[in-house]
Amino acid sequence: MKIVTALLDFRQPAPKTLILATGNGVIKADGTLVMGAGSARALARAYPWTPRRFGAMAAQHPGNGVWHRYGLLVTPIGNHAVGLFQSKGDWRDDASLPLIGYSAKKLASWLREHPGWEAHLAFPGIGLGGLQKEEVLEVLKPILGDLGDRLVLYLS
Repeated sequence: MKIVTALLDFRQPAPKTLILATGNGVIKADGTLVMGAGSARALARAYPWTPRRFGAMAAQHPGNGVWHRYGLLVTPIGNHAVGLFQSKGDWRDDASLPLIGYSAKKLASWLREHPGWEAHLAFPGIGLGGLQKEEVLEVLKPILGDLGDRLVLYLS
């Protein structure tokens, strides 16, 4: 796991690269996933069809009447992929360390199932998530720490 201080560019992925924004689990009445702020908004601007696609995908996962728990959503685009790493249940709430841990396990599994791929992820839980970098790293390192340079976290 590598941490860089840079803005994640959603528009120029290299082949075999998974580009991940952080997301929540709220699906609007029109079936789109809420992607109105932070890295999710940047991803939705770069790929305007993603809120509808991710809304349909998230709806296939367990929900509590307010939000759905998916952990990781990935959709391929040619020789790369884009996705969401869930850090919040409801977009109005702070990020959740247990949910970040759940999502990290999903990401670790995805990367092990896709040898030769790497993931580039907006650092989860900080900023609009309200968490501190150190507490998020305490959750991520035991799960994702052995992935080396296959996982790049972006601090902006």
